[in-house]
Amino acid sequence: MPPEGWRVLRLGDAVELAVPPDAAAVEMPPVDSVFGVLRGEGYEIVYDYGRYGEDLAELRDQPGYASRERQVQERTATDIEVAGSDPWRRVRVLRVDNGPNQLTVRVSCADDETCALADTLFDSVRFTT
Repeated sequence: MPPEGWRVLRLGDAVELAVPPDAAAVEMPPVDSVFGVLRGEGYEIVYDYGRYGEDLAELRDQPGYASRERQVQERTATDIEVAGSDPWRRVRVLRVDNGPNQLTVRVSCADDETCALADTLFDSVRFTT
């Protein structure tokens, strides 16, 4: 259940996730997957659902790299955290497989307090197919 005021975003017919009320869509050219960028006060959310996602191996050499497993509806997901660069001090990335497709959600934040929303967002992910 998302926090009060958060809205549920449907990614095609397969995935739902909740985003903060001030998350505004940024115009992006279409790609070969369900892709989007949302921005709010002190954060940016990038989501991608399709056959190919962000290469998480490229993050291993980033400062502050940490990786852990997270459960998303009985699926084992990867939750990565790295130090960011201006204007984002911290970056969190969730990757979870759904059959042949992958969901990748990147949350970039201006400060640690704002980045707490990543846990709430990641916990809200639900696969509908």
